[in-house]
Amino acid sequence: MPRFSENERKLIHDKLLVEGERLFTAHGIKKVTIDELVDVVGIAKATFYTFFESKEYLYLDIVQSIQKKVFDELSAVLDSNVYLPAKKRVRQVFDVMLEMLFKYPILSQIDTATTKLIYRKVTKKRLMAFDTQNIDAVHAMHTHGINFSCNIEVASYAFQSIYQSWMYMQDKDEMIQTSVTDILLNGVIDQIISD
Repeated sequence: MPRFSENERKLIHDKLLVEGERLFTAHGIKKVTIDELVDVVGIAKATFYTFFESKEYLYLDIVQSIQKKVFDELSAVLDSNVYLPAKKRVRQVFDVMLEMLFKYPILSQIDTATTKLIYRKVTKKRLMAFDTQNIDAVHAMHTHGINFSCNIEVASYAFQSIYQSWMYMQDKDEMIQTSVTDILLNGVIDQIISD
């Protein structure tokens, strides 16, 4: 197996992330094969496994990388609206988050089947890192002055439930999607955000 310099490793890793995102977005995680990934990146199959244990690990790294970009954007929103009441600030965060789902369509394709596949193929330790990132996002809200009436972990799962319901309604009429999301989001915000 060829040895790569640090620069070559970074280039290959980055190309796997970019091409993986493109393929997963176009075809879904189930339909994309390791053979397709290595072909488009121009590496041997054995080389792929020096970077990722499986395509599911690659997928998770892609999603986490995008989530970090989303969370950075949300932090910027929280920094820019410090004078608004907490509930309005959180609402703005979710409005921006919805825009980001359209900017990064791979995020809006995460459904129950994808989640189950990831949970079957990835170690619990790796999944805990993913869950921690979601909790960290809510912790960042708290750091930006948003006070919760429940603990951070509960707030994180409440927000994730809204995301899951939005995913469930993707095939519904846009008016229904918007109305139901507004009801759920406003209800959760009213229950867990202290002004």
